[in-house]
Amino acid sequence: QLPRHDRDLVTVEKPNSIALRMAMVAADEADLVATVRWGNEWDVAAAALIAQEAGAVVTDALGEPLSFNRPEPTAFGLLCAAPGIHEAATERLGPRARDLLARG
Repeated sequence: QLPRHDRDLVTVEKPNSIALRMAMVAADEADLVATVRWGNEWDVAAAALIAQEAGAVVTDALGEPLSFNRPEPTAFGLLCAAPGIHEAATERLGPRARDLLARG
């Protein structure tokens, strides 16, 4: 169930895998997938490449490019979206992501 402030969005059937959800964006079966949780790079690296090659934009929850093969292999949040809506999705998700990060 979506939070109250996101009820203007529509959910699609979601597999229990962030990588499979990203593949749905790549396959044009979904417009975006977003999360504001900490995750490991190995959970999304291959899917990020697939989605980007298909034309999607993939960033962290703040709209910054993902960076892989770092000493600390975790990142906060993920946003994988069709290019036409990524900026609007970042503007919508970014403030919540910054708030969650500030709260620790």
